Amino acid sequence: MSSFIAHALVGFAVGEQRDTGSRVKERIFISLFFIFLACSPDIDYLIAYLRGEGMSMRYTHSIGFVFLVSLLALFFRNFVFRKMLYSIPLSLFFLAPLSHLTLDFFVGIYPSPYLYPFSSVTFTSPLGVLPSAGWINIHNFYFWRNTLIELAIFIPVVVFGVPKFRRYISKYRAVTLLLISLFLVGIFIGIGLER
Repeated sequence: MSSFIAHALVGFAVGEQRDTGSRVKERIFISLFFIFLACSPDIDYLIAYLRGEGMSMRYTHSIGFVFLVSLLALFFRNFVFRKMLYSIPLSLFFLAPLSHLTLDFFVGIYPSPYLYPFSSVTFTSPLGVLPSAGWINIHNFYFWRNTLIELAIFIPVVVFGVPKFRRYISKYRAVTLLLISLFLVGIFIGIGLER
């Protein structure tokens, strides 16, 4: 699985696709809402922790779960937070949780039943591109190494993926080249990691 940082960055980028106003509170709320959507499939870790059990089949890492979370998000969009969320395109409410499955797939380690409820067959990418989140501990070298690799990959993704950031950096060729280089180095290192 990818780390919370990678999922949060992608969720933020998805939520920033539409300029929804200039009020700071609204922007923070929208960012947090989409970060939550992008991280939501990892609720299985919380459930396993609270039950004191090991990780069983990861049904929250499936298109069925993404569909349910997206429907719930659309309910909030249409009836609860209408003022802040209604101008955001419907597709983004599906894209945010779906991004989680995509990132985890490209770690290439943990099999998940991505097609559940249509099939319980688990899949893993044959090519690992992203680093695993690893064991989350501040004394764990691999946690910090993998976090830095993810930042190298996903900071450029956010900058190029968010329209207002992209417009800003398009004026600075050196910054653009630096971000592209950072992304490519991150991908190259990620592919080279032992799986």
